[in-house]
Amino acid sequence: MILQHGSKDHARSWDFAVRDLVDDYCIAVPDLRGHGDSGHVPGGGYDGVDFVADFAALVEDLEARGFTGPHRIVGHSLGGNVASHYAAAFPERVKCLINIEGVGFSQERYDMAMARAASERWRGVAVKRLEASGRTPRTFKTPDLAVRRMKQLHARVPAEIVEHVALHAINEIPEGFRWKYDQMLGMMPHRPESPAEYMGLYQAITCPVLMIYGTDSFATTPDRDGRGDVYPDGRLITYEGAGHWLHHERLADFVRDVRGFLAGTG
Repeated sequence: MILQHGSKDHARSWDFAVRDLVDDYCIAVPDLRGHGDSGHVPGGGYDGVDFVADFAALVEDLEARGFTGPHRIVGHSLGGNVASHYAAAFPERVKCLINIEGVGFSQERYDMAMARAASERWRGVAVKRLEASGRTPRTFKTPDLAVRRMKQLHARVPAEIVEHVALHAINEIPEGFRWKYDQMLGMMPHRPESPAEYMGLYQAITCPVLMIYGTDSFATTPDRDGRGDVYPDGRLITYEGAGHWLHHERLADFVRDVRGFLAGTG
């Protein structure tokens, strides 16, 4: 099983899920480029095709080491998007896919992103990258301040999990502590992928897919935002009252549903 984290996150955020699954599965938890302990890319080379190519290389490496496929893949947010694109490009190598809030832009969000003229969007991307490249990353004097900040961002998540995720998300430097992820991450692309594009692509996915969404997340659920059937063999579970980090907020429910889905796919 491969667990792929989301944007500005890192592999160690899966530790609690791994603890509850590792007795039954051999689990790989990679850091995406620019995240966690992976290297940063000068200038911000973080397009979708880069992440998917990296994921393909990871699978090649695992199989070269004797971990033969097809593989069970779980992805959160950006990680779910990467995993879906990989499953479409290499359907024979994916046994099943669990996508946590990572399907892609809804039509409404896509239309909002594309409302500006193309020249303005290109300029905006260039300006933001220039600003980010010249900005000093946020520095915390102590690890506790980083933990406090993450608790502010994810108040719904149990304190034990937030602290663990935060402490593995920082590096010590002479001035204090900084987030490991590259500050060039998380920028809106000049032209995001439209629902029509990725839903057409996902028709090539042959494995069963489970989508999990929280009703209190910023991400709208595919059954309510007009996207309908995203995958040829997909189903959706929603967690009432949960946010974007639902796999942390509702860890026991998440592990239960993952186990149930995996048992049903063989």
